[in-house]
Amino acid sequence: MFLSRRRLVLIGTATVIIGVIVLLPLILTITLPDLSAVNITVKNIELEDISEDNIATLKVVFNINNPTSQALTTSKIDYQLDANGELIGNFTKSYIDIPLNGRPQLLSNTDTNISSEIETPALDEKIMSDIRNNNQSLQNIEWTIDGNAIIESGFSSAPKIFNATW
Repeated sequence: MFLSRRRLVLIGTATVIIGVIVLLPLILTITLPDLSAVNITVKNIELEDISEDNIATLKVVFNINNPTSQALTTSKIDYQLDANGELIGNFTKSYIDIPLNGRPQLLSNTDTNISSEIETPALDEKIMSDIRNNNQSLQNIEWTIDGNAIIESGFSSAPKIFNATW
């Protein structure tokens, strides 16, 4: 008999395995909510220090609002920082080498703050004089951030492009 019980089990098992392999990308994308609802803004930019060799240490605080019904996390935020239209630099806040349970949790219907401390050469004298003249205040400077955050949920991840000003 061509279709013995053993062959039917083997064909059924192979069919299930092939089906899972083919449908796995679809299954993984189902677990990721609509990322257009997730909002990334800049909550604050603080000047931590200016060293003697004119290196400014800035603390950039991102606020991530997750209005979805799922808890999310982020593994990396790449961003470009501009001050008064002048490029300060490209920076990365990365959690890639940290296990999922140690990464920032973007719980559902909440805001989460993620801070990134960066060091940059203070090349533009006008920006440095603005900082010094305003008693180290950065609020009189127009800050612009263009970035890309990797947002993850369960087994899937997707990039979230954002633009923010402060």
